[in-house]
Amino acid sequence: MTPLLAVNLLALSAIGAWSIRYAWPPTETVRLRNAMLAQPAGLGDFHWTPETVPSGFCLEHRAPSQDFIAIAAGLDLEGLNDWQKAVRIAGHLAENAQDRGQLQDDPVASYHGIREGYGYCADFAKVFLALAHTVGLFARQWAFSFDGFGGHGHTVVEIFDRGRDEWLFLDPHNNFHVVDASDGEPLSALEFRDSLLGHRGPVRMVPNGPGRLGYMHEQKAFEYFRRGAAEWYLWWGNAVFSYYAHPLVRAAGRVSRTLAHLVAILVGVQPHIRIYPAEECRDAAQRLFALQRSLKVGAVGGLLLVLSLVAQLRLGAQA
Repeated sequence: MTPLLAVNLLALSAIGAWSIRYAWPPTETVRLRNAMLAQPAGLGDFHWTPETVPSGFCLEHRAPSQDFIAIAAGLDLEGLNDWQKAVRIAGHLAENAQDRGQLQDDPVASYHGIREGYGYCADFAKVFLALAHTVGLFARQWAFSFDGFGGHGHTVVEIFDRGRDEWLFLDPHNNFHVVDASDGEPLSALEFRDSLLGHRGPVRMVPNGPGRLGYMHEQKAFEYFRRGAAEWYLWWGNAVFSYYAHPLVRAAGRVSRTLAHLVAILVGVQPHIRIYPAEECRDAAQRLFALQRSLKVGAVGGLLLVLSLVAQLRLGAQA
């Protein structure tokens, strides 16, 4: 082995070791994913309507599957308005919730898993988005973290209520939404966040349906959400059917869900994230974007080293 080849292999090993160090435990893998997906954002990125969907938002155009059409047909949504449909769907998902474990599967398998008592918040959000699209609702997904945009956090949804001309918040996994304590009107995710931070009046927690509540006492729920209020971000897309229909993502998913996420990022079907530009999260956001820059440098360096290694091996074979 030539000295140059040895140095090349050592450098590649160093990059690999650095990547493994930053990808463990699994919550750190989420941080790496978020760093790869994070995009700069302004306040206008969060205040739009289905008629003015921003550029780059991964909007679902694919027709819903026959499985979801059949599921929606059994929910008795005829004659309900947007908000009533959304609450009915969220309540249906929580009917058998027992927190028996994570799913991380395609929408159809995740739906059936949820009905059997499985599923984490991301599973519930994914299936909600699929059902919302099936019945003609426009939904989007929010998330927040407690650890600098790592894997400790939660995810929820909003639907756009065309009757009110407003976004309205639901937590399908914890089986509740919030209403203004003074007039009983449902609130958006950001209005809920404002209330948690004392920037607007108090709110009340209302169950979506008769299933188990993630929090029996609303103050416990509000304390949980308040802990993550500094690190909210919006998933820049709702195309769950298109994501799982992509052949490369499906193929990678047979190997591992982590590999499927990586492939989805590379082929462009994994939505980006837009961090809500709050003063409280400025430092955490800056650290995430610094990690993003490091990942880009590492990726470019690794690619150059691989190309150099291939060239050296070819030269050695010809010698």
